[in-house]
Amino acid sequence: MLRQKVRAATLDALQALGDEARRKAIDDWALAHGGFTPREMAAPPPERAPDKYTSMVEHELAWALTNLKSDGLVEKPKWGTWKLTVSALTATAKPVAKAVGAKRLAELRAMPYRQYLRTPEWRRTKAAALLRAGNTCSLDVTHTEGLEVHHRTYERRGAELMTDLTVLCHSCHQLYHRENGRPRRERSAKPVTRRKPSLLRRLLAS
Repeated sequence: MLRQKVRAATLDALQALGDEARRKAIDDWALAHGGFTPREMAAPPPERAPDKYTSMVEHELAWALTNLKSDGLVEKPKWGTWKLTVSALTATAKPVAKAVGAKRLAELRAMPYRQYLRTPEWRRTKAAALLRAGNTCSLDVTHTEGLEVHHRTYERRGAELMTDLTVLCHSCHQLYHRENGRPRRERSAKPVTRRKPSLLRRLLAS
């Protein structure tokens, strides 16, 4: 059913956009990655729908967030912005790649971060994240070059969930950090003083 397909695409869009985004970004991502067929895109909107809708898909997208809000899966923390609720995050949280054994997981979490980025486990996780995002930037689907996989949290390093990662192009990655700050790395036994330039380079490598 088209309505359910639009609903799933809307939830996927919010996940890919970092769990919170404006309506246009959500709709653009859903249209680009929702897997809608030419026949579905060509279906006209309901007869009584406002003239601003050119297709049934656009009409359903316009109502998807409102319906998801009624179901308690999204909320509207501020004007023009929609966000996944805790219930939605819990229901949709899935591992990005195949799980590794406990011993290997401990090794991945203990090694330096730059070394982790060179492991086959991270390469598989990164590839899966890029594939899920359709090899496009989550903030602007027209950006397909210089893609980077951003860690929203380092809590599950080596066993990342889909909600832990966001695919961004280099410029949007920088913009994201300027507007949203940076996630904290795992705490080490000794406090480490970091300089801003080296921190930015490490984050961009994520």
